[in-house]
Amino acid sequence: MNPNEHAQPPEPSPYREEILTPERVRLRRDQFRRLCLLVDGQQEFTDVRAAAAFPMSSRANFVGFLGERGREVALIRDPERLDRESRALLEEELARVYFTPRITHIYRIDETFGASRWEVETDRGFTIFEVADREQIHTLADGRILIQDVDGTRFEIPDPGALDLASQAMLDSET
Repeated sequence: MNPNEHAQPPEPSPYREEILTPERVRLRRDQFRRLCLLVDGQQEFTDVRAAAAFPMSSRANFVGFLGERGREVALIRDPERLDRESRALLEEELARVYFTPRITHIYRIDETFGASRWEVETDRGFTIFEVADREQIHTLADGRILIQDVDGTRFEIPDPGALDLASQAMLDSET
């Protein structure tokens, strides 16, 4: 007999279908440093992950919280209005989840069979990464460029025009 045959799926969140206001939500860390979400002072979800609903364009407007198996348990509008402690925890969590080094100089881009190998300087230091194809390079409406490498790490170029001319030329050849 399969031991999972009688396992019950987790109870769905009653908050999944509605957008919560910040006043209804509190965040805290438990003794294991896991992020916990308390809704309406009653139901607590432990070990949640914060996820920006629109991470590339409107990151600050909506934040979802994912529980067991990546299921959304809550969606919050205007998270900047959270109480001070909750907001600090959320900002810390989003910074960890959306770690995005900023490219300040491009030394070299080599292309082989459609994939490219980038050697760059970032605000975190020198690094080398690979991009599977040009579809992983996105120019956003505000002019920023986001690049996702083969490992899923995102790199940002906040202002392509601020790069030196050689870096701009190499970037132009990829976008």
